[in-house]
Amino acid sequence: MNESDGTSSIKAGEKFTLDQWRSWPEGKRWELIGGIAYAMGPAPRVPHQRLSRSLSSALDVFLEGKDCEPFYAPVDVFLPKSDPESSDTVVQPDVFVVCDPDKIQDDGIHGSPDFVVEVLSDSTTCKDMATKKQLYERSGVREYWIVNPESGSVFPYVLSEGRYGPTTEILKGSAVKSFVLPGFVWQASKA
Repeated sequence: MNESDGTSSIKAGEKFTLDQWRSWPEGKRWELIGGIAYAMGPAPRVPHQRLSRSLSSALDVFLEGKDCEPFYAPVDVFLPKSDPESSDTVVQPDVFVVCDPDKIQDDGIHGSPDFVVEVLSDSTTCKDMATKKQLYERSGVREYWIVNPESGSVFPYVLSEGRYGPTTEILKGSAVKSFVLPGFVWQASKA
């Protein structure tokens, strides 16, 4: 690791603790999954941000006056330490909902969100579709949507008996219904 900024020359496979992550300088966004650092890269592209905004706005309206609260990146989410593979893990989902106010603290969310959406980017597709899907499943995220801004499709996953079951791709123009947030419906669209 480079001593000047704490992050410049991270070696592949090098592991870090949350305490080390907290000491890194501000200005660069990093996720830590099982101690492995993932650079967040440059700002997301406009189609990514349009979809994130569309989902965030729809959730804001839907959840007004309800017990659950929507959030959007960048907000740190510290997943439960009960899962050994989730220790030294902090992620910043694109859009998410927390229904337990005790999880919401000044420095971020401590515990699994109830609903998470990741909008794919060129630099995050593999991580969002594999690494994060497995992480969210192990951590008890009850519903996980993967949204593709290029095709406008959505892959919704719902946790059942501790596992995400098989999913069906919801195509652009179709309604996507949430199981965790009954009554929430979003129109899958291309950005």
